Amino acid sequence: MATRPNINLSAGDDNDVYALLNAQSGQPTVTVGEALRIQNKGSTNVYIHEGSEVFEVNGGTTLPTDWQIDTSDSPTGVIATCINDGVINVEVI
Repeated sequence: MATRPNINLSAGDDNDVYALLNAQSGQPTVTVGEALRIQNKGSTNVYIHEGSEVFEVNGGTTLPTDWQIDTSDSPTGVIATCINDGVINVEVI
């Protein structure tokens, strides 16, 4: 799939990755459950949570700067959190 624009994450918020992808103008719609490859493009750790809710902002899978992770084949949701504002890039796989 074509490269999508980076996504800015708000510190301390539950950033719904699917909603943020679908808010990108001119990009194809992404359905919840499609597998994603997420890369941390910012300078702060990002925490990736598979599911529809988050219990702590620095829980989930830690994604240090420049690292990437693939979600499961059919996640029920993906939420990204961070302590400071962050940036991720997401590819639908």
